[in-house]
Amino acid sequence: GMGGVGKTTLARAVYNELIIAEKFDGLCFLANVRENSNKHGLEHLQGKLLLEILGEKSISLTSKQQGISIIQSRLKGKKVLLIIDDVDTHDQLQAIAGRPDWFGRGSRIIVT
Repeated sequence: GMGGVGKTTLARAVYNELIIAEKFDGLCFLANVRENSNKHGLEHLQGKLLLEILGEKSISLTSKQQGISIIQSRLKGKKVLLIIDDVDTHDQLQAIAGRPDWFGRGSRIIVT
């Protein structure tokens, strides 16, 4: 949808409601993906996702492909709530949440 119509606000409201309503193994709200991927790279966003869900600060990613591999293997069985805000390319979405089988059963992925 067009900018300024409230997609991010709606996503935050859903995120807050789902946190209360359902039990998740991990939660992550990746805001401003377009801006952050341009400034810091997709590896930074992948690292933030892993940090927030796993709570590990020592994850150092050297490539987007390495990030994809780690997300797939480390989050496969985890029920996660992930909001990916302001995505503007397919590559961003693929690097962060490529396929449903990357996450555990009952996971919720919301993309704006």
